Amino acid sequence: MKRIGLIAAIAALVLSACATPVRVIVAAGTTLVDSDILDGLVALYETDHPDVDLSVVGESTAQVLELGRRGGADLLITHAPDLEADFVAEGLAASYEPVLASRFVLAGPAGTGPGIPSTVVDALREIARRGDLFVSRSDGSGTHRKELELWSLAGVDPAGLPWYLETGQGMGLTLQVADQRQAFVLSELGAFLAAAPFLSLEIVPLRDDPVLVNPYQIIVVKGSPAESGAAAFAAWLRSAGGRAAIISANRDLFGEVVYQPAGS
Repeated sequence: MKRIGLIAAIAALVLSACATPVRVIVAAGTTLVDSDILDGLVALYETDHPDVDLSVVGESTAQVLELGRRGGADLLITHAPDLEADFVAEGLAASYEPVLASRFVLAGPAGTGPGIPSTVVDALREIARRGDLFVSRSDGSGTHRKELELWSLAGVDPAGLPWYLETGQGMGLTLQVADQRQAFVLSELGAFLAAAPFLSLEIVPLRDDPVLVNPYQIIVVKGSPAESGAAAFAAWLRSAGGRAAIISANRDLFGEVVYQPAGS
């Protein structure tokens, strides 16, 4: 009996060691993916949780939420409150909580800052008045929705105007187009800083404005194949250890805290 028990114990250990990690699909806005901070956090979590395989997909917030609706992702990280509210109202979220906050910036050709007003709404009005080139993501992302909100506050409808260029692409590619065309662009700060070494664009100096705050929410998709694994990663990101990891990842990437963890 003792021999049988020992064999069973060894077999259990072998099976445990060979077990396939639980795959959790994390769909996030391209701003987070392009900034590299999410990859860093995923790598750290996987090191401490070898039984979990976190696969990151970067899309616009609209596409991220659609992936959640279709069962194509277990965990969503988004930054478009109105679209998120619809998802939650449909009963698709097992949990919905704040996780990070960054901010939006206006970037433009080097040397143009001094001629631009110091508030973002006035700056957009001046860009429209002068007919300066402006590049929009136009992809249903949180950044795109914020841009449309700011144009509305400025009393400007840029759609179809010759100086308004629409890429339909993510943040990284849109920044490249804006740089090539020497145009203005609204960007999330972390994504801009990640691309800055390859750009000639500069951040336009603007006053701090609450309208430029960029909150991210984390959604565990109800009934997804890896709901429990998604919930565990979400809980870690919001824990004291997760918040400390976020601060450390910020400093490693940017030398400052660009993505402020929720609750800190």
